[in-house]
Amino acid sequence: MADTTHEKVRKIINEKDRLISCFGMDIIEVKKGSAAVRMKVGKDHVNAADVCHGGVIFSLADVAFALGCNSHGILSLALDMSISFLKAVQVGETITARCEERHAGKSTGCYIIEVSDAANNLVALVKATAFRKGTPFVK
Repeated sequence: MADTTHEKVRKIINEKDRLISCFGMDIIEVKKGSAAVRMKVGKDHVNAADVCHGGVIFSLADVAFALGCNSHGILSLALDMSISFLKAVQVGETITARCEERHAGKSTGCYIIEVSDAANNLVALVKATAFRKGTPFVK
């Protein structure tokens, strides 16, 4: 059975986005317009307050966003992302970012990414806008 476009996008991003392996992220799912990525927070992911660094949480959301917005097979890049941090995350916790498409236009797409812990408590909420370049992401 041939790979679908979103499966090809998953493979390309998983192979080329080095941050995924550096942070120990695991791509759980990619569908057209959505994606889920998780990671376990380690001691190298904490800030001076000894909780998960906001940049780590943002990066997890950004990877889910990249997968979701490129899942149509058209090269899409972030125009804007804003994040609200809602709950501190401790070392040893697993967090998951779930990206859902809310608008799929010809040149832009709007997405909501929810980051939650293993108990499904909301850790962060991200609103993101993508620009679709009009060129293929998948060859």
